[in-house]
Amino acid sequence: MLGRVVIAIVLQVFLLVPVAWADEVPIVGMVTSVDAVTGTLVVESASRGKTRQVTIYIRSDSRVVRFERAPGGRNPSFTERATPLSEVQPGWVVSVKTRHEGDREIAEIVRVVQER
Repeated sequence: MLGRVVIAIVLQVFLLVPVAWADEVPIVGMVTSVDAVTGTLVVESASRGKTRQVTIYIRSDSRVVRFERAPGGRNPSFTERATPLSEVQPGWVVSVKTRHEGDREIAEIVRVVQER
């Protein structure tokens, strides 16, 4: 009996670990819609061969950034520039670090990876 309990606990731990790791991975995909009024961003993300639409909520403490080339000589660098959500366009590729609040994905930082 004790052996079955130990096996059940070990299985539960191993089944829960991938879920914890999944929360650490940013959501990467193409923006399909932006609503600056409601503060939402819909991203089409592909994972494990499946495509899904993820609605991401932008709050006042969320950051949206774009990279721009800093002036320089031979090796110009890039700097992050804060960008209002209203400037983000469908078709752009973003990487979003989120946190969960209930069943919602709340953006901590949205990084524009590619503008199309």
